[in-house]
Amino acid sequence: MSKNVVTELKTTGHLRTLLANAAKSVAQGSMDIQRAEALHKLAKNITESLYSETKIAMFRHEVGQDAEKFGELALGDPNET
Repeated sequence: MSKNVVTELKTTGHLRTLLANAAKSVAQGSMDIQRAEALHKLAKNITESLYSETKIAMFRHEVGQDAEKFGELALGDPNET
């Protein structure tokens, strides 16, 4: 298997490789524009989520609070069950 084939998205590097491969596929004509646009929208949402989580972690660090590990940030009220 080529080292540029992404089978799981576990890191931002995997995401970049996936997007670069998609761009190559569009350029080569093996991926249609609609699928590439859908992939772009999904990747943009993932990126925005990572950015938000990073900003929250930076703020918590600045005010002396502990930050969760990436991907473990609670949604909603943590006191509700």
